[in-house]
Amino acid sequence: MRILLLLIALLSGPALSQGIDSNHAQNNFMLHCQGCHKADGSGLPGSVPSMKNFVSKFLSVPEGREFLIRVPGSANSSLSDKDLAELLNWMLMELSTEGLPDDFTLYTEVEVRQERARVLVDVAAFRATLVAQMKLP
Repeated sequence: MRILLLLIALLSGPALSQGIDSNHAQNNFMLHCQGCHKADGSGLPGSVPSMKNFVSKFLSVPEGREFLIRVPGSANSSLSDKDLAELLNWMLMELSTEGLPDDFTLYTEVEVRQERARVLVDVAAFRATLVAQMKLP
């Protein structure tokens, strides 16, 4: 079902897909994320959290969606709001589809712009609070 929704989103034009260009997003991932999160999103145990098959779980808890924008690596990146929205959508669809909610809506440039302005003070504590709310196996 998720694959069908994704296919519909990608084929429905820029209004729905926000113009996701997989090659562009993947290049941005390589330039802005891969150094710490590795090419497959697995992170560095003990220092950099894994995104692989995990990052979509943030969408299942209140404020988790916003957290993915507000985390310093996103909020402070040199990417434009549009490029960051595209990158977040790509990461969720490429690195963590298993936990992607059926009602997932793509990030937008406007949403990213609004949330980036909200600075996270204690990232580790906020992340821990969100992870504690998740239904993990």
